[in-house]
Amino acid sequence: MKNLVALLFAVVLLASCSNSNKEEPPKWQAVKTIKLEGVSPMGIAEISNTLWVSDAVGNRIVSVAENNEAIQTLDSFVRPMHIATDGKNLFVPEFNNNQVMITSGVQRAVIPVGDSLSKPSAVSVFENEMAVSYFEDNQVLYSNNGKDWLHIGKNATEEAALNQPTDVQITQDNIWVADGYNNRVQVYSKDGKLLNTIGEQDSIDVAMGLFVSEKELFVTDFDNNRVLVYDHQGELLQELTKDIKSPSEVYLQNDRLFILNYLASSMVVYKKKATETE
Repeated sequence: MKNLVALLFAVVLLASCSNSNKEEPPKWQAVKTIKLEGVSPMGIAEISNTLWVSDAVGNRIVSVAENNEAIQTLDSFVRPMHIATDGKNLFVPEFNNNQVMITSGVQRAVIPVGDSLSKPSAVSVFENEMAVSYFEDNQVLYSNNGKDWLHIGKNATEEAALNQPTDVQITQDNIWVADGYNNRVQVYSKDGKLLNTIGEQDSIDVAMGLFVSEKELFVTDFDNNRVLVYDHQGELLQELTKDIKSPSEVYLQNDRLFILNYLASSMVVYKKKATETE
């Protein structure tokens, strides 16, 4: 009988030790910081593995020289904000020019948007769809054909309204909006119906930028110097703060998360790493 008790005790002890050392789900951790000298980075987009950053103060778009490669520069924009790409072209909202430009790097053209609204802060493209957020008019315009534009936020109820939206992203089913000065993210269907509100309980102070990946939502909390990571339903998974200062935008490239530090003229790189509990 004593041997049986001893055996059971040993089994319980081993199980306890095993559980205490088990791995938690991987967490995002800062791995390095890339200086962007003389750049006030606002938006980021990728073409053929090259990252492009909009310099809102310098009125240009610059490539990121992560490995000391030559920097490419596209000049003469008028306060470029949160940019986007279709894989070949850059789409550039010019905040102080009240227009959205498309450029291949050589040629440029103005994209006709159905209504004349003020201060475009971001643009998103997804297949044949486009969305543009307008900071001053508290709206997002969305089109799936380039001709007919849906007004999101116009004459909306308080819960569905926008207050100076700063960023937008179209995904397969939804439209995600960084509702800047309501300090939250609004999720809409593609017919403009509000589906979810994320972040209202997390004391965000200016939701400046966002990125939606396959499983996660990243939100830059500008004045609190952090990035909040949620699942798509709005559950807070992680708070990122290391080396983050006035974050304006976030972008996921494969397994690396890039966070732009607007006032610090830098870009922080995070990667997911497993951690062990003790």
